[in-house]
Amino acid sequence: MDRTQRMYILAMFFAMSLWAIAWPCSKILVQQAHPYLIALMRFALVSACILPLMLLFRVSFSLSKTQCFFVCIAGVLNALYSLLFFQGLMFGDAGRAGVISTTLSPIFGSLLSMFFGGMSISMREKFGLLLGFVSGIFLLHIQEFSSLLNPFNLFFIGAAFSWALVTLLSKKVHIHPLKFNGYVSCISTLFFLPYLFLGEGIEESLRAADSAFWVCFFIVSVLSVVVATSIFYKGVEVLGVHKGGSFLLLVPVFALIFSFFLLDEIPDIRTLIGCALALGAIYLLSLYNHSHISWFKKYVRF
Repeated sequence: MDRTQRMYILAMFFAMSLWAIAWPCSKILVQQAHPYLIALMRFALVSACILPLMLLFRVSFSLSKTQCFFVCIAGVLNALYSLLFFQGLMFGDAGRAGVISTTLSPIFGSLLSMFFGGMSISMREKFGLLLGFVSGIFLLHIQEFSSLLNPFNLFFIGAAFSWALVTLLSKKVHIHPLKFNGYVSCISTLFFLPYLFLGEGIEESLRAADSAFWVCFFIVSVLSVVVATSIFYKGVEVLGVHKGGSFLLLVPVFALIFSFFLLDEIPDIRTLIGCALALGAIYLLSLYNHSHISWFKKYVRF
């Protein structure tokens, strides 16, 4: 492992921390302002930051008609995800919300790829889906069917499914990540723009916002989306898909840790078990590689 790879491993830890801390920070935001206003401000700032970066890195602004169509759909789905994400945080803990969204989304993505992408399902993937189903029972605290339909669960099941669709569309259009995020953020901004004219009490809520609100807003907008996303895609390029992608498993764990320290949230045993099972499911569905078995046999001796 050379010096560049070691540097990017540290950078990936930092990027995953930024994605994870966005959950408790978002909880702080919705306690002081309307979710629509937060989403509008966030996407507007992200757009304003990403578009100059496209110029800096000489990323072409052009889109084909097909790419434009899929980017528009992704923009609407991204806006829907943010709406469900911010609205759902008003009904429960940020840590559990972070675990549900970041673990169920790739599981939903794998399901969609298998059923609509014509992919064959191996025994390993079947076991991964089973683990994902069981993890959902623990994460959603399902004791009976009616508990599945509480607002918190519905919002974050919807959010996870919306993000799975955005992820699949990002793979389908085959364009630079900065370009995709920039255009998607612009479309999502337009989606929430009517609230600027129809919403009530906007000026009052912004004037009443404290310093913690603005620090959290900067983290959720610039650091989490612009900085962390840029680091992640560059890290995957340097470290490889499997090694780089494996860092995603840190996000739900870090989300629980940050929520504990920032919001005094203590995860219950069902959330911890569900998190562990979901991470196992994601590994089997998306990150498994035959070389991992060779590494395990080499370094782990009984």
